[in-house]
Amino acid sequence: MALRELKIGASGVRGVVGDALTPELIVNFACAFGTWCGGGPAVIARDTRRSSAAFRAAVVSGLLSTGCRVVDLGVGSSPLASFAVRELGASGGIVVTGSHNDARWNALKFFGPDGALLNAAKNEELLDVYHGGAFARAAWDRLRPVEEARGIEDRYLEHLASALDVASIRERRFRVAVDFTNGACGAAASRFLDMLGCTLLPVNAEPTGEFAHPPAPTAANMRQVATLARCFHADAGAALNVDGDRIGFVTAEGAALSEEYSLALAAMARLRRRPGPVVTSLSTSAMVEALARACGQRVIRGPVGESQVVDLGLAEGAVLAGEGSGGVAVLPHGVAYDGLLALGLVLEEMATSGKTLAELAGSLPTLHMRKRELPSPPNLVYRVIERFRRHHAHENPDCTDGVRLAWGDAWLHVRASGTEPLLRIIAEAPDPARAEALVEEAAVFARRAAFGYDGS
Repeated sequence: MALRELKIGASGVRGVVGDALTPELIVNFACAFGTWCGGGPAVIARDTRRSSAAFRAAVVSGLLSTGCRVVDLGVGSSPLASFAVRELGASGGIVVTGSHNDARWNALKFFGPDGALLNAAKNEELLDVYHGGAFARAAWDRLRPVEEARGIEDRYLEHLASALDVASIRERRFRVAVDFTNGACGAAASRFLDMLGCTLLPVNAEPTGEFAHPPAPTAANMRQVATLARCFHADAGAALNVDGDRIGFVTAEGAALSEEYSLALAAMARLRRRPGPVVTSLSTSAMVEALARACGQRVIRGPVGESQVVDLGLAEGAVLAGEGSGGVAVLPHGVAYDGLLALGLVLEEMATSGKTLAELAGSLPTLHMRKRELPSPPNLVYRVIERFRRHHAHENPDCTDGVRLAWGDAWLHVRASGTEPLLRIIAEAPDPARAEALVEEAAVFARRAAFGYDGS
């Protein structure tokens, strides 16, 4: 299948560099965003991958041309940019980052004046401006120099610390191994852990963008930090995504936990200190539901994706929003997924409970998740989903985002990826064989449906 795929939606604009994603397209989207912002102040940041420096220049050019006052954070994380938009009263922000995608990919993430990723309605407004092409054009005397936001990282780290029981964490003097994935938040994370009185054991800390492994913080990608944690007697280990929005955890014994654990582990500390609803996606593990139920709280599920989950969380007055990707937002303290704050919450729970990370993870129900990805262009993806919906119509499917089926002992979710040309199939059950069978059955049906056989 040709790589020329451009994904435009709730996750911003994402594509393969030099193929679908070009400097011309980046400039035009930056012009559209600057026009949408009304020429107001705009924050920008970028991750460390090779293409991000060039695309940062394209973004600056587009924003300046519309009369925006551009505040450049340089190499910085998505949660830092989200904070800066709110702190500086900016009209919005753009982060150049491919996030969990491999080095071939890059993307623009768009933040509104509230510091959250643009929701569906605001995304449609931005796309209307983009497709209309009637961008604002500033005269020569309205073009301004690019500014720096001095001290913004200090204020961001203080903001993170204000949500935590710092004294309890400092008392424990944890040793923490962290894999920075050669990404954007190594320096900030080092300072943050120092504030918490922790000793940092780093790996892949250089912000080179030459990734030592795939960027997503999955258990399969955490072998290095798992070895580091075990061999150097760390109390815990973690892997941060390239732009700092996602996190995965490793126990002191070197056991890499699925990224599905991140939300549930963070919820332990958050719900203890501030009870309230938790919002998550239709594809996230039921572990968080078991935890919330034990705390007398409810879980609300919605479409997959940070913008949808956070938007729903704000609407529902949730205290936490996140997904099985390792993304966690502490509401209303922050309005973006923040790996550092999730790390702080887990360290706080370890400190106040006196339990190890392995003991905290072991207190959650044992569930087995299986995932399958089927490469598929958009026209085939939606044909498969529609036929899957018709085939299971008698089982009362949830069609909020693809098709989700739930039974007493398991659930299955089939949906189109929002970031790649893929059909995603996810199932979870207490019995691994049951989860595997559900995924395999759905995959077989999907392949047949793609070629016109609907299985009925």
